[in-house]
Amino acid sequence: MSVRTTVTLVLALFSFAAATPQATSIPFPEELLKGEQRRPVKEVVEDFTLHRQVGGLRLLGRQSVFEYLVARPDFAASLAHAAGVLKYTVTRQGPAEYWADDHKGLTGRLEILQAAEGQKVFYAQGRYKKGIIRIPGRVALVVHSAEGREGDSFYVENTISAFVRVDAALLDPLARLFRPIVERIMNNKVAFFFRKANELSTKLAQDPEAVLQKLPPDTWQKEVAELRILLKADQADIGHRRQAQTRLSRTSP
Repeated sequence: MSVRTTVTLVLALFSFAAATPQATSIPFPEELLKGEQRRPVKEVVEDFTLHRQVGGLRLLGRQSVFEYLVARPDFAASLAHAAGVLKYTVTRQGPAEYWADDHKGLTGRLEILQAAEGQKVFYAQGRYKKGIIRIPGRVALVVHSAEGREGDSFYVENTISAFVRVDAALLDPLARLFRPIVERIMNNKVAFFFRKANELSTKLAQDPEAVLQKLPPDTWQKEVAELRILLKADQADIGHRRQAQTRLSRTSP
């Protein structure tokens, strides 16, 4: 379901194994539903086939890096490809619009509606194709994120709220009967993506240059330079914390 295209893209960045359904629902920002331009988004949010909210999606690393990559899906996809983690194609079509293909049946247009600190909102429209199956659909996705820490390691805890709408006219009368199938497909796609994204974030945290140097020469120079600054700042912060802990342990009786 192209709807899951958004979920598959974003993203990102995540470990689905620890995911748990959330009792408190994340509301979709009302200001993003106003105006004729946002009518397709409003249709999805107000007349969805499936609404799924999942928390506990954990990504190793700092929120500054997470925020940077989520705001640049095309760059994130190139990093994942260079690291041998994922082979997605994401092409920028406008200031906040992209075309994406996961090469596993999902293709569609992705738009970043909001990129505030701690919250990202996406809208996607596309198609899921597998064998003779062709299912067009849309998704409106809200991603809440917050940084946490365990010892010297930092992580980003994510909660996603996805509104999925099947747009096939022939399927519409039966769309809600397909919710278990739609949910299973979406969960599988999210699980796969978050698992792979967590693999990428781990590689960036442990040895960023091993990933960055695999990018084609003369590509993403500005983004690579900016990402290096963020990663070095994170490493320096960890180093300072370790030094402080060492000094504290030496002075403790």
